[in-house]
Amino acid sequence: MKILTCTVILSGAILMQGCIVKSGQLSTLINLAQRPDKVLSQNAWIVNYKNYQSIVYAVNISEGTLFVNAAGDQILFDGWTVRRISGLGRRGLDIKINEADGVRTFKQGISVIASHVCQQWERYIHDNKVSLSQNCIDRRDYTNSILILGDGSISVIHQIVDDRYTPLTLTKVK
Repeated sequence: MKILTCTVILSGAILMQGCIVKSGQLSTLINLAQRPDKVLSQNAWIVNYKNYQSIVYAVNISEGTLFVNAAGDQILFDGWTVRRISGLGRRGLDIKINEADGVRTFKQGISVIASHVCQQWERYIHDNKVSLSQNCIDRRDYTNSILILGDGSISVIHQIVDDRYTPLTLTKVK
């Protein structure tokens, strides 16, 4: 599976690909998201969570891909799983997701809010697209999914991210 790549202009003429973002650089990224240019807008995604929808921009960091915007929304995706979410509306989510030995654990702060048993990812090919899906079990069964286009780029990420079985969907803007 190809990892999502991005391009960001950090200062006028300097172009960086696959950059590692340190915490001090986050404010620069948020400033870029406030005034998206042509290069940054090529990495635009739509995030949907409950009734909240916004545009976020994908940036590669050492932990995976960080989706960020000027509103303070941050979603960390490691290539398989959404690992961390903050922002996304007035309530301001702060959820961390860990997965070990087939158990996906959801935390708010230091409190575990849910643990779901998840199977291995399965791969399906249809019309030159690859669909990855993962079935999970708790009080309700659900499926996480990732859609990969024929060129190897991720197009849609759809995953349950909280104890209320609320899906978060990231869709690449074309």
